[in-house]
Amino acid sequence: MSTSNLPSFSNNADGQLPKEYAFPFLIAAKAAVLDSPKWSGSDGWWQKEGNRWLESMSLKLKVPLDSLPSNPTPLDVLQFAHVIPSSEHHATVLSLLSACLLPSASSSKSKQGNQPAPLNYTPATRALLWYSLSLLQIPHEHLLAAEDHVSQGLYAELKNAEMKAKSEAARKEQSEGWGGKWGRLAATVGGVIIGGVAIGMTGGLAAPALLPLLPFLTAGSAPIVLGTLFGLTGGGLAGLRVNKRWAGVDVFDFVQIVGGGEDTDPDSIARNKDTGSVEKAQAPSLVATIVIPGLLIEKETEALDGLRACTDLFSAPRRDTFVLNHSPQEMLSAGRTLHNWVMNKLLGKVKGKIKGEIIKRAALSTVYGVVALPMSIYQTTGMVVDNEWIRACDRAKKAGRLLAEVLQKKVQGDRPVVLIGVSLGALTLFEALTSIAEHSTLEASPLVETAIFISLPATPRDDEWKRVRGSVARRLVNAYCTTDLVLAGVGRLHEVLGGGGWSEMAGLRQIEREEIENVDLSDVIDGHFELNPKIKEVLEAVGVND
Repeated sequence: MSTSNLPSFSNNADGQLPKEYAFPFLIAAKAAVLDSPKWSGSDGWWQKEGNRWLESMSLKLKVPLDSLPSNPTPLDVLQFAHVIPSSEHHATVLSLLSACLLPSASSSKSKQGNQPAPLNYTPATRALLWYSLSLLQIPHEHLLAAEDHVSQGLYAELKNAEMKAKSEAARKEQSEGWGGKWGRLAATVGGVIIGGVAIGMTGGLAAPALLPLLPFLTAGSAPIVLGTLFGLTGGGLAGLRVNKRWAGVDVFDFVQIVGGGEDTDPDSIARNKDTGSVEKAQAPSLVATIVIPGLLIEKETEALDGLRACTDLFSAPRRDTFVLNHSPQEMLSAGRTLHNWVMNKLLGKVKGKIKGEIIKRAALSTVYGVVALPMSIYQTTGMVVDNEWIRACDRAKKAGRLLAEVLQKKVQGDRPVVLIGVSLGALTLFEALTSIAEHSTLEASPLVETAIFISLPATPRDDEWKRVRGSVARRLVNAYCTTDLVLAGVGRLHEVLGGGGWSEMAGLRQIEREEIENVDLSDVIDGHFELNPKIKEVLEAVGVND
């Protein structure tokens, strides 16, 4: 097939993906479904969700399934990679993403009345779309940009629909004119909001890509879409409140550091003093990220402050990013106790007066030197440390069970969520995924799109890794540092006091399982105490946008 005869998709007026592009995509999609990961199982969610997704996409793209090859392989797809020229990648991905969001014919009407079915974008859908695009050699940056553009377009359309309904109500109530805060907003800000709906202002999003979704973006459907897709019902993650006393966790809340989606009161909209322009609330994103910090040393806001300093990582393209703040007092107390123990007791015995320089040039030999110390040193100095560590681990696991409940109730919305656990936050993440797996079947669609464990202070068995893997749709990352003296010291302490071996700590080594992506952080950090100060470099190393 010659690419010179292909239509100019970007200029299409109906938003329909040309069959010349839809056909190779569906071949890639079928190959992706058939090439299910070994960890998903032959009868697992990948096949079940994949077949349902493939059938839905073929109907939306108007290409019969029986017209596709029977058993395409990833190698077969390569010959179609050139069919969609690079100049059309952006428009193609926008159209495909819009099709993914569109409810299938079987669910186009809700069970109650004639209200349109809610839009949704699940972790499984994103994983399947991501893999299909990669088989066609379409860079994933196009999907990230499309998610950002579509979320802005959807949100602008929904807010516009709400605005029109409220403006009409204001007209009826105020026969003499506008008046009231919503009337004032429509008169002064309406052009800005409607301008956002012009889609082109959101960064080049072609309006046709959203055309199939417009019937679902009405004033009546706005609460449904906002509540399900973006998770804004009841304030979403940022407005979450839990029964802390029952949960055994003194603090458990989500702090949003990037993104938007909060309802904005007209009177609170800021006006730029210099230009007089009105700033509108940011749209929520189609993908949410939750970062879970762990041990603290300096202050309770140490991790949060560090993450706020590197928000640009989650802003290109922008996506809603939250920090799970839980048990800060326990994390600070345990962190300081461990820091004093490692620096003054363990390193003091190994290196004497030059202990202050060891962390800067820590090598594997130092780790072995620490764990090779006589058992008596651990026995005499480690009891207080062990108690602090156990207490902090207990809070981390309880927070993990709470996080699992949050995810299962889809407080984050019916959208993909990326979870990143750091230090004891990785233990919280592992506990959350374990809890989700315990309440799910093999065929259940995953609730999490990507899970990244950074310096996980645990020694999971193979069957535990397998269960956790089943709760994640795409990436599962184990980021480790071979020179982490904290994990080595704590592991050795538990070994002395009757626990498992220190060398099995996930945060110290590569996990030899095909379904786990390992990232060695030994060239990025020297150990546990550098996780918070170097969090930006760590997040870049694990590929938060991959």
